[in-house]
Amino acid sequence: MAAVFLLLGCTPGRFSQTGNGWSPATGLDGSVYVGTKQGTVTALTDNGFEGSKTLWTFPANRDGDSEDGVALFGIYDSPVVGEDLVYVSAINGVLYAIDRETGSFGWQQPKGIAEDERPQLVAGPALDPESNAVVVGSEDGRLYAYDAKTGEPRDGFPFRAEDKIWSTPVIKDGVVYFGSHDKHIYAVSLADGTLKWKFLTGGTVAGRPLLFRDMVIAGSFDKKLYAINIKDGRKVWEFLGENWFWAGAVTNGRTIFAPSMDGNVYALDRGGNLSWKHDLETPIVSRPVLVPGGLVVGGRDGRIRLLDTSLAEVGLQRVRAFLPLRGDPEILAPLTAVDESVFVAAQDSTVRRIEARANLVLMWCFHTEDDLCN
Repeated sequence: MAAVFLLLGCTPGRFSQTGNGWSPATGLDGSVYVGTKQGTVTALTDNGFEGSKTLWTFPANRDGDSEDGVALFGIYDSPVVGEDLVYVSAINGVLYAIDRETGSFGWQQPKGIAEDERPQLVAGPALDPESNAVVVGSEDGRLYAYDAKTGEPRDGFPFRAEDKIWSTPVIKDGVVYFGSHDKHIYAVSLADGTLKWKFLTGGTVAGRPLLFRDMVIAGSFDKKLYAINIKDGRKVWEFLGENWFWAGAVTNGRTIFAPSMDGNVYALDRGGNLSWKHDLETPIVSRPVLVPGGLVVGGRDGRIRLLDTSLAEVGLQRVRAFLPLRGDPEILAPLTAVDESVFVAAQDSTVRRIEARANLVLMWCFHTEDDLCN
């Protein structure tokens, strides 16, 4: 697993003070929320082609030496934006709720536990507005659930898996779906934390599951993508790739697009049959995103591609547009989209908004450490 920790930008031990995480970004209602490698959360106003401007930073002291001792050490998966709060799972083992307008502290969990006793949070949080709950998995193998407004633990939680949880969960109809290093895909009741079903794969399940029609789609480090019946946990089909499936799959409602560490994006129908595949010739860790113009994919080679999602045999024309980032920084963080543009976070501490229509056009660039970006 040494290569996995190198990709994560950290070691299995305690945290370093700088350079952790993947700088993920989420945009909503004209604002962008970025979890930085420097251990802060920054909110930006998004002015489109006119650029961006910093609204606030949490903690206010960029060195993480604030009065309440906040030091996030970095973030892997994207912040989740609620009605009033932004939720961020940090490498320091804490789930934070931050006021989305002011950047002030809302609540945190856990509380009262020493820093060196907290397991890291690699998985991102998931918010369920209907039940007013936020959930997150931890390296201690537990799935935690809290009241989204107050941070109070929900009855029946935490749920215990048998190994680390790096998989960002998804929630539907009162059930939480996620994977674990114990090789299982889980379905857990959000009402009381009880197990509904679990399915054993042949390797670590680290990516975010995809809910597609009546199935849970999840990839494993055994090189297979699985479709599991969402009600009873029985296997519907499996698809074999050439390397790990780490980044979560996405769908346009008809086709499943599954990126792999072998460099391929596999397009599968609901029966798991291959419609087409396209080789980026670089491992894919970053979760891709769909926009009206196609599928946007970022590779470890620091390049963005806009792929044609049609089922036609188009060969090399599958790539509709191509944009290399300056310096070819690795792209590991999940991509997110707003309308016809995407937010791309790279390992050089930059976040870019890129218009994705017929071409890929840079709208603005923000550097999370020194504000200088090309």
